Amino acid sequence: MLLLAFTIFGGTGVGAQDEAAGELLPEDLEGLQHAVVRAYSLDFSALFAGATPEAELEVPTGVFLLGATILEFDTSEHAEAALTQLDEETDAQNEASMGGETEVSEIDLELGDNSISYSGVENLEGQETETVITLVQQDAYVYFVVAAGSGEDVQAIAVDFTNGLIERDGSGAGEFNEDGTSTGGLWDKYPVADDELVSDLLPFDQMLFPVPESTPES
Repeated sequence: MLLLAFTIFGGTGVGAQDEAAGELLPEDLEGLQHAVVRAYSLDFSALFAGATPEAELEVPTGVFLLGATILEFDTSEHAEAALTQLDEETDAQNEASMGGETEVSEIDLELGDNSISYSGVENLEGQETETVITLVQQDAYVYFVVAAGSGEDVQAIAVDFTNGLIERDGSGAGEFNEDGTSTGGLWDKYPVADDELVSDLLPFDQMLFPVPESTPES
């Protein structure tokens, strides 16, 4: 399930622009106006920079992945319908990515107007990690949140993170910067850089819908 969490923010699934057969694309969601994603993660390149092939992999403790796709629709009815479509897509990806040692269960985090959440526990290099995926519909918005970590109450962190997204105001495209400094519009729903939930993690932003036009090379 941790692999699924990384692929959600790595460009597959709902955010992908490839025309893969059976894959849900943003344009398949009726009434979608804007969709953005911000993922926060540990700096794994720095963490393992000094590692050698002989060294055993040490899974970091604490939260090492936290992020959300925020989708804004023209009506709450379209947002609610999209929640069902996204849950079906998540189910399919869950089944495809599950390993034999992963325990996945549906949980109730009581978020928003409607929500569907899953928790997956797996053992990585002798350390138990938990991945939480929650889909939440509140008014004309859908929040697709992923949290993963070890040695922390990951479910509580997912709840705090999601409630913050819901409570903050934000609408429209805003100004996009891939380095995690996007501002305005839906970007204002994400926590500020020094928020304790994300202050130790590196942000990465992606505009999912509408896809930004590429700048011609000079």
